[in-house]
Amino acid sequence: MMIKTTEDPLDPLRQFREAVYPILDPSRDAAFEIIDAIASSRDARSAVEVSLSPTMERKFSSVYKGVERTRIDEEKLRPLLVRQAESFGTLLFNGWALYALDHSPYPRESAPTVSDRGFVHGADGVVVGHRYSLLGRVMFETGSWVGIVDAERIATHQTPTAVGAAQIVRLKEDSTLPLIVSADAEYVTDVVLDQADGRTRLMIRLRGNRKLFRPPEPKPENSRGRKPQHGEKIQLNREETLRRPDKVTRVERPGGGWVMISVWENVHVQSRPNLPLCAVRVEVFRSDGKPRYNRPLWLVWTGPAEMDWAEFWQVYLKRFCLECVHQFTKNSMCWTRGRFGYTGREERWTWMVMLAYWMLLLSAPAANDLRRPWEKPVPEGKLPTPGRVQRDYLRIFLEVGSPTSPPKVRGIAPGRPKGYRPQPRPHFRVVYKGKKAAATC
Repeated sequence: MMIKTTEDPLDPLRQFREAVYPILDPSRDAAFEIIDAIASSRDARSAVEVSLSPTMERKFSSVYKGVERTRIDEEKLRPLLVRQAESFGTLLFNGWALYALDHSPYPRESAPTVSDRGFVHGADGVVVGHRYSLLGRVMFETGSWVGIVDAERIATHQTPTAVGAAQIVRLKEDSTLPLIVSADAEYVTDVVLDQADGRTRLMIRLRGNRKLFRPPEPKPENSRGRKPQHGEKIQLNREETLRRPDKVTRVERPGGGWVMISVWENVHVQSRPNLPLCAVRVEVFRSDGKPRYNRPLWLVWTGPAEMDWAEFWQVYLKRFCLECVHQFTKNSMCWTRGRFGYTGREERWTWMVMLAYWMLLLSAPAANDLRRPWEKPVPEGKLPTPGRVQRDYLRIFLEVGSPTSPPKVRGIAPGRPKGYRPQPRPHFRVVYKGKKAAATC
């Protein structure tokens, strides 16, 4: 008689929870309960409202105390998240793991006691607050799940590209898989392009008016002077400078029309003449031959030109999965609704939200499809969306249990000493572009 053995789909979640728990110190019990409360609180309008979750045994005051007292060992947490992303994710392009890099604003307009606030760009225009750079692996072929492996606040004296490049450096140190990193056009800078090597390749969008250069012509013999670094200039929005592409691929669309992919090989940016690149133009046409969009999509690729461009150009589209993480964590996990009086607490709260998202991700294989009557069922072989997993997280939490110890009753606090008057917290000005640091009022 043959006995069939099936692996419990919740085993990765249990192992991950046991590994994360000791990284939180010293108030790890309160911090871990906050993470579970964030994961199960879909309608919380503020940080303190996550304490209403049935998963949290401690009182509402433990939310702010836990965020204030907890210290997260990021040197241990980041490698743990990379290993978890590699073991749990299944999406590979010829053996290469795909990562997405982007940043998102954290508005803090009415918070003068919070330091290092600047003017940041968001979906609603320019706002006052902070920016956070997120780097995560696109986990599956379908769906929008992304395993966040790094989250870092962008200080006012830093740039998103500098912080993103540092995150890529840390990822390269911890990863055992070759990497493809996808990002938006602002990341086509020297500090990011320098990260491209044999195990790390970049797929980044190019601005439509970007200038590139062909290789220089061979220098005549016996001629004097330095060898030229650049050949003919290419300006992407000027057709007369492009000449004929090296590769052209036409892909028919099922609903009519086609996609035209044109590739120009062995080009470079002005500041990096020794880094050969591929410029890729993607044009979408309707069935009547008219362009579907006003402008083509331009991409730069640091890997080899011999790729199956009919499918491979869509690697860049997977970057938008990270945008879904931004929206979900803000709208359903209370990320930017946390109002903490200090920047350090806000950074720890951000890490807790990202860990709560990981709890949902690892719970997805065992989650029930709790859909509304007007929602479509999840297709066969596809994981539920983060929102549907969040609806079922309380049941999963009761099944896997929690490593935290029950709260201890400590009696009535003595309160402040008689005559004690706390000093007002310092106020900070908003840092304008060009200023190095916030000055106190």
